[in-house]
This record gives sequence, structure tokens and C-alpha cells, in this order.
Amino acid sequence: MATYFLDGVPLDHPAGCWRLKKGTKRRPLPGVRAVNLNVAGRSGDIPVLGLDFEATTLPLVFTVYTRTTAGASGDAEDLEANVEALGALLGTRHRLMDLKYVVGSMVRVAAVTIETSSDPEYYYDAGFARITALVRVPGVFWRDEADATWIGTATGSGQIVTTLAGSTGPITDAVLQVSGPAVNPSIKDVATGCTVSYSGTVASGKYLLIDCGAMVAATVSSDTFALSGGGNVTGNINATGPGSQFRWLHLTPAMAVGDPHSRAVVVDASASGTSGASALKIRGRRSYL
Repeated sequence: MATYFLDGVPLDHPAGCWRLKKGTKRRPLPGVRAVNLNVAGRSGDIPVLGLDFEATTLPLVFTVYTRTTAGASGDAEDLEANVEALGALLGTRHRLMDLKYVVGSMVRVAAVTIETSSDPEYYYDAGFARITALVRVPGVFWRDEADATWIGTATGSGQIVTTLAGSTGPITDAVLQVSGPAVNPSIKDVATGCTVSYSGTVASGKYLLIDCGAMVAATVSSDTFALSGGGNVTGNINATGPGSQFRWLHLTPAMAVGDPHSRAVVVDASASGTSGASALKIRGRRSYL
């Protein structure tokens, strides 16, 4: 059975104070921003690839009951207390909230805002009330709960990033780490052809960190994926490929021929002056439409 948690609070309350309406929607698939490009003398539109996704919204419909927090039958006062508690949960406005979607052992999370909540509709004779909240996912994609780190080689084509296998959406905020020695290292996302590279030398015992989400890079002395305290080398990073003028590498899953269940992120890595100590690491969380 599928259910949701908001900031760690089950939206199907364990004591029965409120429940999500049966048939509540699965997390929605995002739409694509429409761009129609046509020119005189040519029928139809010119295809535009690499379009970005729109933010998604999800309505959550709650039935609030006259139950106590201990699970016992209550009265109108308990109903009002439950409405207030749910309203407080939905009323956070100063930060993004964590919405978790759970089906069995499968967990997906997203940072969300509650755009609107309806006025409660009370049905005192029946002992319940109804509230509808509209949830917005500004970042579009749902993610795994935690980051995972993959270790590959600093030089090698067709490397499958196993920790990101199964993704359905692009991973836009991965952190790349190149262990020295390496001269002019470059990493390419095979699916899109996008590349991020560094013009310079990563000395032996040093690490180049490229934060694709923050679009910053640094050379550091410790193998911790922490950019703080390192030497900023953002100006030495070159990004090429579709959309590279305003974003760095988006690791994009590609579907195996004829098998939509097989989805893998594949990268090519290159550098000169490497040794057995050279390596490529990628830290990130899988992404889902």
C-alpha cells in the first residue's frame, strides 16, 4: 500500500486522527515546457530537444476524525484538535518540507511547499472533516533518501555508474571527484554528450571536486567530498554540450534497447599523466520523474 510522510509525520495517522483519501494520486509525472519553433517554407515545427521539465503539483485530500492521539474514540473537541494539528503540519511556509512517498520497501523523497490548503469542511453528525492541500514540487524530481558513492577509473569509456542505475530522471547535482595525478581530466555523460572538464593538473595526493549542482570546483587535500578549505578552481572548468551555458554535467539515464526496466548512467572519463592512484568518484542520489 502506498502512503506519504510529510516532515517525518505519516499522512495516514497511526492513531487514526486523519487519513489520506483512498485513491490519492501517485506522485505525478512532470510535464515538459512547451516550445514551438516554426519557420516559413517548412511544414510543421522544428524539433527542440533537451527541454526542461515543469514543476509538479499534487493534491492531498485528508479526512480528519474524532479520534484521540491514543487511538480512542473522541468528540467534537478532539476533531477540532486534530484539524488544528494537521493545519499546523501543512502550515509551514519558511522552508521547504520533506515529502516521502513509500510503497513497500521503495522510498522516494522530494522537497516541497504547500501552496494552498482548503478551509475545513465539517460533518459533525458523521464525526469527520475534510481538508485538501495542494503540494508543489519546485525541483520536479523525486530522489533517493541518501547519497551513494561510485568509484571508477580516471580514464575509461563506457563506465556504468552502478549507484545511479534505475534512475528515470537526470541527476543534476552530483559531485565529481578526480584523484590525482591527472592532467586535464574530463568526464562525459554518454546519453547527452555533455562534458565537464578541468584545464590544469591535479597533483598526486590531491583531489579535484566538481559540484555540478552548485557549479563550483576546488582542489582539496582530503578524500571527503568537502569543498571547504580547498583552492577554488571554478574558473578552470569548461562545460560543453546542450544547456552547458547555464548548467554543468547532468547525468542522464539511458534505457537499454527494448528493456525499459534497464536504465543506466554511463560516463566516459579521460586524463593524461595518470597512475594507479588516479580515480574518478561520483557521489549523488538517483532521480525519478
